[in-house]
Amino acid sequence: MDAVQREQIDSLFSSWSDSEGPGGALGIYREGELIHARGYGAANLESAVPITPSTVFHVASLSKQFTAVVVGLLAREGRICLDDDIRRHVPELPEGPPITFRHIIHHTSGLRDQWDLLRLAGWRAADLKTTGDILWLASRQKALNFPTGTRYQYINTGYTLMAIAVERITGRSLQAHAEEHLFAPLGMHHTCFQDDHRKLVRNRALAYSREAGGPWKLNVPAYETIGPTGLLSTVEDFARWERNFHSPTVGDVDFIRQLSQPGAFDDGRPLGYGFGLILGRYRGLPVAEHAGGDAGFASYFLRFPAQRLSVAIFCNAAELRPGPLTRRIADILLADHFEEGSAGDRQLPSWAGRAAGATDAASDTFEALTGLYRDTWSGTTLGLEARGGKLFLVPSTGGTYELLPAGPGCWRFPEVDAQCQFTPAQGDAPARMKVTHAGQTTALCERVEVPPRGPESLAEYAGTYRSEELGVHYTFAVSGEALVLRREKFAEARVQFTSEDDGSTRSGDGLHLRFVRDSRGQVSGLLVSAERAWNIHFARA
Repeated sequence: MDAVQREQIDSLFSSWSDSEGPGGALGIYREGELIHARGYGAANLESAVPITPSTVFHVASLSKQFTAVVVGLLAREGRICLDDDIRRHVPELPEGPPITFRHIIHHTSGLRDQWDLLRLAGWRAADLKTTGDILWLASRQKALNFPTGTRYQYINTGYTLMAIAVERITGRSLQAHAEEHLFAPLGMHHTCFQDDHRKLVRNRALAYSREAGGPWKLNVPAYETIGPTGLLSTVEDFARWERNFHSPTVGDVDFIRQLSQPGAFDDGRPLGYGFGLILGRYRGLPVAEHAGGDAGFASYFLRFPAQRLSVAIFCNAAELRPGPLTRRIADILLADHFEEGSAGDRQLPSWAGRAAGATDAASDTFEALTGLYRDTWSGTTLGLEARGGKLFLVPSTGGTYELLPAGPGCWRFPEVDAQCQFTPAQGDAPARMKVTHAGQTTALCERVEVPPRGPESLAEYAGTYRSEELGVHYTFAVSGEALVLRREKFAEARVQFTSEDDGSTRSGDGLHLRFVRDSRGQVSGLLVSAERAWNIHFARA
């Protein structure tokens, strides 16, 4: 790494240099050694403490690779088998087909996601969320999102259950076991799982967010649960983690090789997720990578195994988007290694980024794509909307995601290995959209038309509905021209119907609603879905 490359890399972070704003820490590793580390911005805005390579960050879902390694080490010692049913150690879960450690590690468990379950059950973002809360909800679930081992869906619940299993197998918390068998042997003295939200941690960064360019405000996750998240670490400590993948102190060469292998579905088909890392390619080169994001924290880790190069960026403001920056750094350092003709960012058409209607090509493309699509798996809907000459995916379960052109009928997400492939309508067959993430299909959608609804037809849905799985009730009422959802502790949300008995809310994190009828055609219940928790049953009171 020469002086020119260092200057090019540091210039990528020029907007983070304000000492009165949040920023992040950068670590670049070659052969397991830290070859470049810098801090940018402030770790604490109230006291203007600068970020350095030794600043401790909550790294969110980068935690999963550590939890997976702890479980892998227990399997290596013969204390568990990766094909054991998790219920052997967490019998509170409802009976059903086996859900193994392997299913959980590779995200094929079918379990409903814990964060969606907590939100649906009434927890707000600022409420403290504990492992006990998650286990209580997981033990009440009467169904899965899909049959175990048949599909890939990234969720967090299983990693929490593995943390519980580790504690019951070893007699110590995941943090205590990881400290003795992972962090201490590797010399990661500033890394730990935060299983007590009151614990004092030296040199810790706080996290921030802001709305529409307003003032920065604290945005720290209210968690007391570990496994899928909860790891605190530094970019300096990650050098010791990386070193173990090149010269193992914990485990051996065969064990490290196992961690880098992709998982598989029950029928043998491979999938692109390993032990807590997404396995894919960037500009023709194999990569292992993962994003992390909780509240205002954002992190990204990108490894090029063949080139023995890795990049980690930890941020204390989610708006800083570290994922694309790890790739820009790779573009600088690996320019001579990429396949000929590959590009860091696909070139956009000449009309992309112009005002809507600027060219006939843009208008025709958007008109053919925009509309409402229903996922044939979960029943949730996803809208395609044109805004200011750009295309956005807007799921009924919340969020807005820009899509960039990536080839005929294909649009990609800017920051993750995910894309949407469109098939135009043919005869009686509607237009279709397939969504993939890390090479795995996550949604199969058909375009639908939104039926007009008047207030006179909404009264049949009004009433109170109760879920035994969530332990809460939802109330619907006709208000003016609309059906509205009223929940304790949440703002009233308007229901937008997407078919005869289906609708969604767009207030904050949205919900998808499917009203169900009895044999007489009367509305008797409701199925509620969030992004990663599908078809939770509510009975009408």
